[in-house]
Amino acid sequence: MNNFWMDVKNIAMASGQIALLAIFAQNIIFTRALGTSASLFVIRKKYNLGIFGLIMAVITTLSSCIIYFFRRPINSLQYAVYFRPFFYVVIVGAVYVAVLLFCSKFLKKQIDKIRPMIHLAAFNGAVLGALLLNASAKMDFWGYLAFGIGTGVGFILASYLIALGFDRLNSDKIPRVFRGFPITLIYIGILSLAFHGLIGHELSM
Repeated sequence: MNNFWMDVKNIAMASGQIALLAIFAQNIIFTRALGTSASLFVIRKKYNLGIFGLIMAVITTLSSCIIYFFRRPINSLQYAVYFRPFFYVVIVGAVYVAVLLFCSKFLKKQIDKIRPMIHLAAFNGAVLGALLLNASAKMDFWGYLAFGIGTGVGFILASYLIALGFDRLNSDKIPRVFRGFPITLIYIGILSLAFHGLIGHELSM
């Protein structure tokens, strides 16, 4: 029994570390530049960041878990590096349809509101790009699960930080030529440098 709880503890700690890495050190927006356009679109449309991030986390997590079971057959192909994006798109598409059908059946009152979020959450560069970047990682099932959850949470965190400065960046204090998209990209770049520093780098001698 003690060995069982020790294994559970080790799995939980390892999964937590992977989730934290996906949130901060490998944040899909700030360190990978993935999903930036989707984040800005959500902010401009005044979508609920929490709901959108939850939907994205569900899609990413389910896709990651399914990919775990298919990774060996896919990687065994002669030209796996070329076929992998196709199979991942198929898996994400299947998860998208499943989530859409589930919400249509069990969330009938909210479906009109969340349907556009499901479309955007599934079909943007953040989901597929994050899965492809994680393709070569040697993790167990719990690692893939934690990675999917961490990716969604990291997107929420990044989008929230962008949203905090979005309105202020469009004030009269900003020069007209920099207002809107240009100053937003500069702001994201500064935040990206801060997150990049979390990874840690040795000074070259």
